[in-house]
Amino acid sequence: MHRHVEVYLDESGDLGFSMGSSAHFIVAALVVRKGAPLAMATNRCRRRFRSVLKGNHELKFNRCSPSIRRFVLEAVSSSDSMTAWSGFRKSPLPSTMRKGKDVIWGQVAGRTVSEVSRLLCVRSMDIVIDRRSAKKADRKAMDASLGLAVALSHPGPFTPEVRVRHVDSTSSPGLQLADHVAGAVFQSLERGDPSYIEIIKDCTVYGKLRS
Repeated sequence: MHRHVEVYLDESGDLGFSMGSSAHFIVAALVVRKGAPLAMATNRCRRRFRSVLKGNHELKFNRCSPSIRRFVLEAVSSSDSMTAWSGFRKSPLPSTMRKGKDVIWGQVAGRTVSEVSRLLCVRSMDIVIDRRSAKKADRKAMDASLGLAVALSHPGPFTPEVRVRHVDSTSSPGLQLADHVAGAVFQSLERGDPSYIEIIKDCTVYGKLRS
């Protein structure tokens, strides 16, 4: 049993349904033990690609070159982290189910957290997400939804203490790594390029696309 884990969630794709919107939307999770040296991985990347990343304060998958993407994902793969993802294909979704963006995000994120929780027996869990809303009520609703996802799926005899943190991804190495995991999955589903997701296949414990 781990005493504590941190679960970093990030998404890829958009929540629009127009002609120019993405065909898929996914939420990925990066699960690490407390104290894991996440900053070490991003700092190594910045040193290695110093000239390319100069002035770039955040490692975003869609802004990075293929070589930087591979470097970051190889760092994830060589760590003792777990990755997981869940998502959906938008085209078969009827208009009656196209609810508010926060509702859809919460459903996909909750499914991802549920599948991760099934594999963990921990005493406490921090779920870290990018700050999506300035409204306190919206954040509280997200917190409650993710906490319930853990409570309903956790295998241990006692539900772990869950804390949801809303942070700025520019200051979070964990979210930047999770963004690359999400980007790798999206690249495979949306662009038909599995080269990035192949890098993390050995540490991916769950991945499913639902209609």
